[in-house]
Amino acid sequence: MLNGNQYYMITTPIQLRFNDIDIQGHMYNGQYQHIFDLGKNEYFERVLGIEHMDGEQTVVTASSTTNFYVPVGMKDSIVIRTSIERVGTKSFTVFQQMVDRNTGTVKADSRTVLVGWNAVAKESFSIPDQWREKIEREEHFTE
Repeated sequence: MLNGNQYYMITTPIQLRFNDIDIQGHMYNGQYQHIFDLGKNEYFERVLGIEHMDGEQTVVTASSTTNFYVPVGMKDSIVIRTSIERVGTKSFTVFQQMVDRNTGTVKADSRTVLVGWNAVAKESFSIPDQWREKIEREEHFTE
């Protein structure tokens, strides 16, 4: 198992949309994971070189936890910071923060365990060495 440095993160700017906000004037809690997924997608593209995961090498969510600290409003300017903090045999753990771009306030964070999944064979697979090496380089992992 490799452990990463959660302080080095890929940053994804997010443009909030009208339908992200509920009648109370803050982001609907169901939208948080959708927006965190945008950060994961950018990480996969920039670090792993994978624009769209499908077929024999994709991932599925095994668990996800979100902590809500400060409501996100329509006029907030937010970014998603994404890093992988651990790589196991068949899974890796993604840590993300939703941050106010102007104040640096962490509005929410999320920790998600993703499992390597072969959608054709419908079974898990070991994280490929190529993914592991790219993540290790990006995250400055130590054994």
